[in-house]
Amino acid sequence: MEIFNFIWVAFIAVTTLNAFVLKYRSQKYIKGKPELESGYNQLVKGIIFYGNIPWVIIGIGNLSKYTISLTDYLYIKSLNPFIILFYVSVFTLWLLGIRWIYFKKGAEFLEEHPGLVVVKGTGNPEIVTAKKIKLFFGLISLSNLIFFSFLLFQFNQT
Repeated sequence: MEIFNFIWVAFIAVTTLNAFVLKYRSQKYIKGKPELESGYNQLVKGIIFYGNIPWVIIGIGNLSKYTISLTDYLYIKSLNPFIILFYVSVFTLWLLGIRWIYFKKGAEFLEEHPGLVVVKGTGNPEIVTAKKIKLFFGLISLSNLIFFSFLLFQFNQT
């Protein structure tokens, strides 16, 4: 279907909307601690810029007819330059995230700037500690590694 060729536009819109939701949520924290405002602004800009890189690559690939649809990106072994660039961008963002969370005090930064990472368990949102952020980020990274390994080695066997 033709509409699925432009699904990347929806992904950009949702990523950008999520950034502005964070900006809105952060206002109550900024009122209590105005010095947090620049940190929240950095988070919003980072989400909009870095969060949209993979979707822009998909968009350029689809618009330039190097790829036909989003499902093309499931076939890493096709050696299509846009598919390779997409996965390189995701992998690079993943590595940058690991570096920031574990080695550049990103988890501590997120703990000091509540609102981006929220755990809703028993109905009351819980403030997340740096330790929990590192744990969950590690689990998410592991699941991503398993998923990408599956795409590369199992799903695309020829």
